[in-house]
Amino acid sequence: MASPTHRRPTTRVLLICGALAAVHLLIHLATAPLLTALAPLAPPLYALVAGVHSLLPFLARRLTDVPGTAVLTSAIAAVFIAVANTAGVIVIFPLVLAGAVIDLVVWRTRGTGARVRRRYLLAAVCAGTALFGVSVVVFSPEHLSPAILLGSFLGRIVGELLASELSGALASALHRAGVGRNRTEAPHNSPSS
Repeated sequence: MASPTHRRPTTRVLLICGALAAVHLLIHLATAPLLTALAPLAPPLYALVAGVHSLLPFLARRLTDVPGTAVLTSAIAAVFIAVANTAGVIVIFPLVLAGAVIDLVVWRTRGTGARVRRRYLLAAVCAGTALFGVSVVVFSPEHLSPAILLGSFLGRIVGELLASELSGALASALHRAGVGRNRTEAPHNSPSS
């Protein structure tokens, strides 16, 4: 049997990632008008709201407990979003970057508890920092003031922290409903029930 840190995704895990990527596309379509308006008017608010794009990669990793599922979900969603977005393939990089950072930070993390929660919060801070680094490159010169840069950096961090925490709450609720568990782990599938 493969060690927990080297588990390969099963078909069930791949289907979960694909389904979450499809939901990610729907969230993108719902938030795109708001994000498009906020980007030139209020970059810090844009950075905060853009954290929603990390919700499903965080959720994929928490639901499946399989390393690599955050980046896999992000990559599938990135392809979906690139097709539906006027910016095209340029959106792939930040989406995949967020998933990759999440997976790198929580690679050996399994289960729940305070230590796991701290690890996910660290992943959120790291993802927010990486995404800020990518986004500052496309800031217009009038947005390069210290206040807007600091606000945007903090917006990215807070947005990612919110995505991490919300994914934890969603994963707990879905686990209680039997979603994301292996069949052998679900109490209602045990032979004694």
